[in-house]
Amino acid sequence: MKVLVITFAKEQKLNDNLLNVLSAAKRINRHCDVLILGNADYSRVQELKIVEKIMLFNNVTDATNSATLLASNLAEIVKNYTHTLIAADSYGKDLLPRIAGILDLSQISEVVEIVSPNTFKKPMYAGNILAEVESFEEIKLLTIRTTSFAAYSEAGSAASVEVNEFSPLANDKLSYLGEELVHNDTIDLAHAELIVTGGRSLGSKEDFDKLIHGLAIKLGGAVGASRAAVEAGYASNDCQVGQTGKVVAPKLYVAIGISGAVQHIAGMKDSKTVVAVNLDPNAQIFEYADYGLIGDLFDVVPELISKL
Repeated sequence: MKVLVITFAKEQKLNDNLLNVLSAAKRINRHCDVLILGNADYSRVQELKIVEKIMLFNNVTDATNSATLLASNLAEIVKNYTHTLIAADSYGKDLLPRIAGILDLSQISEVVEIVSPNTFKKPMYAGNILAEVESFEEIKLLTIRTTSFAAYSEAGSAASVEVNEFSPLANDKLSYLGEELVHNDTIDLAHAELIVTGGRSLGSKEDFDKLIHGLAIKLGGAVGASRAAVEAGYASNDCQVGQTGKVVAPKLYVAIGISGAVQHIAGMKDSKTVVAVNLDPNAQIFEYADYGLIGDLFDVVPELISKL
């Protein structure tokens, strides 16, 4: 078996969830290769025991690091491996299905457990059941739900490094305009140990920023939002927690004005401790909360901020 883990670099920094994907890879084989798209310091990864070879594609820039432009080139590399793994984040969910389509292969998404090299567990029906899926294809393509795997840390000898180049495809219908960092004074949602999430009941973007963003800063955590809050324009898409947003598993999840729809629960149900604040005593979120406070968020949150 040959295992490939794909990751990317942005602003010369490796994706933090690479270590979680390597833990998943370890359950398939003792060694794997790591393919890095972009230029970054890889020394920490090079010293990990599981990593046998690092393939660098330094010529891929932030402007060309697009799944649309890279999928064809990467498909040629993936054909040389029995398993290819990537994090089930927005990047992985964009890239790996394109590779699967090019190679005419199936993809197994949101893997939460490696049962064997051919059998995997993944959530279905908004996380209400875990399906055990067996693949008989020669090449297995897996997106990994990184919150289900601890970060890999076992040290070993230095892996070999192979510097490669390929030219991303040209596409005159696609151009890189830039990126805007939202809530740059809080922690990234995907890697936060504490998340404060707000719902549509905040009523406005101003109150969302003042209360949810303000409390997150006080607690040193990240900002999350329900789908309804995102659609109402209170928060950006990258803040959305839920089945169609980001799946998180922080040590502490604070749900402010969240009703607890099944789609939202699917994105945060693995949180270690859940604290909910809601005016409705029958809100679904209380069934999943370790601690619940029935009260008006416009009274409770300002008081919390002032106490902190």
